Amino acid sequence: MRTHVAVNVALAASALCSVTSVRAANIGALIKNFFSDDDATGSNNEAHQANQTNTDDRTCLYEWSSLSCQPKDKCSIQYQFGDVTPSQACRVSNSGDHTKVPQQFHLAFAGKEAGTGMAISWTTFALEKSPAVWIGTSEAKVAHVKDAKIETKSYYKDEDYELYNYHAVVSGLEPNTEYFYKVGSSTDKKFQSAVSSFKTARASGDDSPFTVAVYGDMGTEANSVASNKYVNDLVGKVDFIYHLGDISYADNDFLTAKTAFGFFYEEIFNKFMNSLTNVMRHMAYMVVVGNHEAECHSPTCLLSDSKKDQLGNYTAFNARFRMPSPESGGVLNMWYSFDYASVHFTTISSETDFPNAPSNAYYTKRTYGNFGNQLAWLEADLKAAHANRANVPWIVVGMHRPLYTLRSCDANGVPNDSYESLKVQKAFEKLLIKYKVDLVYQGHVHAYERHYPTANSKAIMHGVSKDGKTYTNPKAPVHVIAGIAGNSEGLYPFKNPPSPKWLALMDNEHYGITTLTATPTNLTITMIESATGTVFDEFSIIKKAGKASA
Repeated sequence: MRTHVAVNVALAASALCSVTSVRAANIGALIKNFFSDDDATGSNNEAHQANQTNTDDRTCLYEWSSLSCQPKDKCSIQYQFGDVTPSQACRVSNSGDHTKVPQQFHLAFAGKEAGTGMAISWTTFALEKSPAVWIGTSEAKVAHVKDAKIETKSYYKDEDYELYNYHAVVSGLEPNTEYFYKVGSSTDKKFQSAVSSFKTARASGDDSPFTVAVYGDMGTEANSVASNKYVNDLVGKVDFIYHLGDISYADNDFLTAKTAFGFFYEEIFNKFMNSLTNVMRHMAYMVVVGNHEAECHSPTCLLSDSKKDQLGNYTAFNARFRMPSPESGGVLNMWYSFDYASVHFTTISSETDFPNAPSNAYYTKRTYGNFGNQLAWLEADLKAAHANRANVPWIVVGMHRPLYTLRSCDANGVPNDSYESLKVQKAFEKLLIKYKVDLVYQGHVHAYERHYPTANSKAIMHGVSKDGKTYTNPKAPVHVIAGIAGNSEGLYPFKNPPSPKWLALMDNEHYGITTLTATPTNLTITMIESATGTVFDEFSIIKKAGKASA
């Protein structure tokens, strides 16, 4: 029955493509009302992209399939018997200049030494055979970097769609320095971006304070609008962004009436990337792998071997971003580390490559992961970072799934596997304790949780102030969950949650982000509601010994 409905809707869309634009707009409005599911990100994205010429794969004129329809003459029907269900009815044509214009700009730290390199990334919908990057210390002095290492990655194609990701690694830069850049074709100015700018990372051991925006679990629909706007306004206010996994929720592409029958995975990911271009093109956007990066599992994907093959095992996540794993001995974007001033950031995968890892092959009989020996790498990384505390005093670990959460523990706060926290705890906690990790940042649970210093399921209250807002020389890692940026699944409605002694505060009523402000002796974490800017929590971790290890 669903197949018949899908075919009829798709055929209707095809027929609509032949009518006049005025009449089509009226019919499109009717279809929009019929299939409305309160997707409110359109206006927000348009506001941030008003000065851009981005084109993405939402090219159909009609609202039932898409929110944005440019250009209007590129509609096509893609019903394929091999996929049983219709593909997305309207996609970018591989003809026309709009497919070659760079978009989805984003940055990441690069280089063996902090502040000496930057990865500049962008996409096009047609292959650019001569990608290039220009860089300089002023807008007027950007010059072609002929020795830049540029990698081109493409992970998904079908008859009417392809996407190419370019990652240009520029080296030989100075720390904490503003640079201007542009990207695009080395042979055709028409396919070059406008000039933008970024500031490189601060050198390892830099004593100056800095601030990072930290959050997880951000989608593209109504619940994420406030956070999207708040983050886009952070240019010049924070030094970089750390996204703790679940990026765009593209794998939830089928969970609305108007997307249930089609293939919208790529559309949603592209929409997410373009919606944050305002901030991503100016500062590093460091990412952590989450469970929603694993695969596409819409009905269309499950019925297509091609889509399952191309979109499984974290392919989109590993192709779209370029994290500093080569410089830190990590693997792809799954695990890596970097220094920024007084903090060593270690990013790990809570999804793969440890005993009983969840894998996240939800509806397929596939085994994901097998990227490498993550635990051996993690121990080596933490050991080296711990030995370097005289220069870089703090160690912060970023991961997606939490070791401790109200959603996955018993009455005494001991993790269980109702949300797989026990497996994560068994895999990682010994190393976190052994190397005295200061702060563990996590997402996954759609709430904000702040914990007291915790080890082996017990709160270690040494150094915790009476008001619970200052932890001085804590004797165990401090865990924070920041899965509150907003997505289609909403905030988690805890019902009669336990009250473990390690819990300092929980908030599941406000969408927001957190910020981490660091000096050599202080980490201050602030939880902010995105819609109002209201601070709902703030606490500090203090090292009285300065750069010496606790």
